[in-house]
Amino acid sequence: MALIKTIRKVGNGTALPLDNSLLDLMGLHVGDQVMIVLDGPRLILTPARAGIGKRRADQILKEIRAEYGLALTELAK
Repeated sequence: MALIKTIRKVGNGTALPLDNSLLDLMGLHVGDQVMIVLDGPRLILTPARAGIGKRRADQILKEIRAEYGLALTELAK
């Protein structure tokens, strides 16, 4: 897939906007971090997945609360 994008001025810096369809293909969301590697004249963007990520952590926490919420509340007394 090849796209041509325009670098834009944002405040005192610049930004390269990425389409939602491209983010979806890479499995990225707003707030995710990416690793940028310079390879000659090319920039390579790779998801920086050092952990499970906030979305997955929130999902796991929700599942734990649903299954063990009452027991955890009792244990907290």
